[in-house]
Amino acid sequence: MARHEPGSTPPTEGPSSAPLTARLADPRYGSATITPHLLRYLTLVAAERGHDLGPALRRAGLSVAALSAVGQRVSYRQGSSVIREAIRDLGDPALGLAVGRRQRVTAWGLVGLGLQASPSLHDALRLGVRHHGVAGSMLDYRIETVPAGAAILATARYTDSGLRAFLLEEAFGSIVALIRDAWHEEFTPHSVAVRHPRPSYGDEYGRWFRCPVTFGAPDDRLVFAAETLERPLPGADPYTLAQVTGLLDAARAQGRERQDLVQGLEVSVARALPHVPPLGRQALERGMSERTLRRRLAEHGTSYEALVDSVRLVRAEELMLTSDLPLHRIARMLGFSDARTLRRAVARWFGTNPSAMRGSTARSR
Repeated sequence: MARHEPGSTPPTEGPSSAPLTARLADPRYGSATITPHLLRYLTLVAAERGHDLGPALRRAGLSVAALSAVGQRVSYRQGSSVIREAIRDLGDPALGLAVGRRQRVTAWGLVGLGLQASPSLHDALRLGVRHHGVAGSMLDYRIETVPAGAAILATARYTDSGLRAFLLEEAFGSIVALIRDAWHEEFTPHSVAVRHPRPSYGDEYGRWFRCPVTFGAPDDRLVFAAETLERPLPGADPYTLAQVTGLLDAARAQGRERQDLVQGLEVSVARALPHVPPLGRQALERGMSERTLRRRLAEHGTSYEALVDSVRLVRAEELMLTSDLPLHRIARMLGFSDARTLRRAVARWFGTNPSAMRGSTARSR
């Protein structure tokens, strides 16, 4: 019987099995809470292949420069939008593996340094799972003890069949890349199992992971042999690890505080649309002054106006992609004065117009 490691994320039903409407309505989908490490390396791989992801980033409200800004956060919606465009434009179905292979231990910032300073591979895995949010993961993870040793299990946050394989391949590929970079180039996991069927590029799995691979498995897991878990890492340093762990714990706490504040405000706005609650009322309900709330949002790299815009964006996407409502009704539901204002907002948000959005969705059905 598998058991959960202390501090790991227990399995939950979550929104990963939800339909499109539930995915878009989930506050996490539009909240900018993800560090853009994955997008940085996706952009790098694309550039090495002669493709500029700048336009895709701009359509998602981002930029190449913003991806390297300390403290920058992106939403799942923004990240998934850029990834989809990259998959389409680069025409490489194995792009997730390519992005994962390209990363080194420094790719994960403080988490990467913590992995290097950990006393053993098992300690490094525990640290990575505990702080995967700081490393910009778009999946959720937990670590389990299994007969072979230990396994990292990945869980999708949303039903997103077009991205699921990419995210898993990038995740498992980068974990192996970082271990090889921090420990030994010849490292191989015990086994890899993924839920999706064997893709046309299935041989790439064997070439990269160099271990047994199972397709169509019950879950998605990367398994590590018991004999490798307790081997000391060459960069182990208790002093550095203590420093890094302190910083990561603080960042994790700050991230939770940001998530609680931002998502709480977004839920409040979403429930009140078409009427947007004044900032003063939001502050009063949270036992603080309007000035304090503005300051706290600024400390988290956002503003109330940006949050309202994000909520409207997600709701607009939901209504236009899952309903046949006329634009003037959608505009009223979002709190806009008329359909013309909605069209301008759609052009700013998505780089297109409502008719093109709806036509694209209809063609993909």
